[in-house]
Amino acid sequence: MPILINEDLCVKGCTLCDQFCPGDIIYRLDPQKIPVIKYEDECWYCGSCEEYCPTDAVKIVFPPEMLHSETPAETLFGKADKEKPKGVETGQKAERNEKGSLPR
Repeated sequence: MPILINEDLCVKGCTLCDQFCPGDIIYRLDPQKIPVIKYEDECWYCGSCEEYCPTDAVKIVFPPEMLHSETPAETLFGKADKEKPKGVETGQKAERNEKGSLPR
């Protein structure tokens, strides 16, 4: 489950997590009850619900495959089949320059 809500910390009457969730994953139809997580597999892991919670009752739980990804950065940016940074072969990590940028 990507979103955990601590019932002890959740403030009754607050609807901030519901309001700020861009994916409409969190529902709080009755402000006196704990929010309901719907469509959890569609969570964007953006952290808006966690960020705007005034009592830190909401926590985002990232799956291990997101935390320990070994996917090359160029693949994430849609450049897998395009030109690779200079000196980078498939599966090899690029060296960053003094500013922390990849070479062009």
